[in-house]
Amino acid sequence: MTATPPLGDAVGAADRLAAAVTAGIDAALDAAPAPPGDVDVGWVAALDATACPARFRGQGETGWGFPGWTPATAAGAVARSALDHHLHGPDPDCPPAPLEAVRDWMRTATSIGARGVAGWVAELRADGDGPALAATAAGAARWIAGFVRTLGWPLPERLALLNVARDDAPVARWSPRRGAPVRVRSGADARIGRIVGAGGHRLVVHRPVAGDDGQLRRRAAFEAAAGALVHRVAAAEVVVTTGDTGERVRVPVDEALLAAGGEMVVEVVRQRVRAVERGHDPADARPSPACRWCEVADGCGPGRDWLARAGRWRGGLPVLAPG
Repeated sequence: MTATPPLGDAVGAADRLAAAVTAGIDAALDAAPAPPGDVDVGWVAALDATACPARFRGQGETGWGFPGWTPATAAGAVARSALDHHLHGPDPDCPPAPLEAVRDWMRTATSIGARGVAGWVAELRADGDGPALAATAAGAARWIAGFVRTLGWPLPERLALLNVARDDAPVARWSPRRGAPVRVRSGADARIGRIVGAGGHRLVVHRPVAGDDGQLRRRAAFEAAAGALVHRVAAAEVVVTTGDTGERVRVPVDEALLAAGGEMVVEVVRQRVRAVERGHDPADARPSPACRWCEVADGCGPGRDWLARAGRWRGGLPVLAPG
């Protein structure tokens, strides 16, 4: 896997993006009638805010924050940490047995006060919650199997796993300035290549199962922007891998992709400010299949109308006629 950076100046592109995002965030906060509180911008928040602003605003503080660790939300984090543990272990050249690699790492998670997913796994072990541990291990093992399948073994040279539960692992976050209430988190799973001023490194995002192609492009845009903000150098491309199909999509990073990702970051801040002003206002709702499980759908006219149309699925069966 080789790549030629499509950006002539990776550092300059990151600086321009940071300036544009900072200006957008400042403009949104200056217009706020009251402080919106701390704003944590990750991929899920960015997707929610752009997919349906009304739904995002209606989530409130509970929906805006991290929902907490569960076997589903922890699978990727556990998988990255387990694979990282294997790569730093006594036999890193040997292909990992996914489930055994996860179990090996889980045995090291003994400190309940540890940061991130390691502390949660330690709590499960202390509580003897075997079913939750088994479900988490199964999801993490599937993640590792798909990751190795798509990237191959040995893994690409100079690959480094990101967002892992290791004491010396850096926290990938960016703020427009010290003390600012906005923090942007990079959610990329790995990086290929060293980060140098000339650019050329690649970010890897792994999906255990295939999803919407449009969402793939948006994820690449967000991670390209978040990575450029955090590392102050733009990546050459974002590689999106899919475990169940073995698909590997390479999205070149250019000024347009960075701008699109930066706009997603700013939009989260704008919608948090508007939530202070008016809360859930369905005027700008964007109906989609997500309306089926939206918690504020009952108070959303556009969402109810979309659900009532013929052909929509409701309660497991298609609606054959409106009403």
